[in-house]
Amino acid sequence: MTDPEKYLSDEAVAEFDRIVGEYERPFTRRKVVRLAAGIAAAAVVALGIILPSKKEEETPLSPVVIAEGIGQLMDINSGEVESISAVPQGSKALVTLKLRDGSEYYYMMTYNEDSGTTSLVAINDK
Repeated sequence: MTDPEKYLSDEAVAEFDRIVGEYERPFTRRKVVRLAAGIAAAAVVALGIILPSKKEEETPLSPVVIAEGIGQLMDINSGEVESISAVPQGSKALVTLKLRDGSEYYYMMTYNEDSGTTSLVAINDK
């Protein structure tokens, strides 16, 4: 038979604690990794919910709205206009007005769907 004193000695207890300690450390690391992964996943889900709700969908300017805005500029500067160009950029358009005297004017065109109005804001003029 085996001697019970052999298993209850200080040396045996220390060996047992060392073996158990080897298995407890990875378990603790796993808990930390799982906790960090859970927090990261929760943050990603929260961002996925918050960011799309903040971004308003841009309705692109229709060709009709752009043509009406160009018509307004031509009416203001009748007889002096050499060319007008509009470059749509989402819900806005960059409008360039060139006059016969060589001067250029730039406008940002927007359209308000609620009121049905077109706005032309001068960006710079030379």
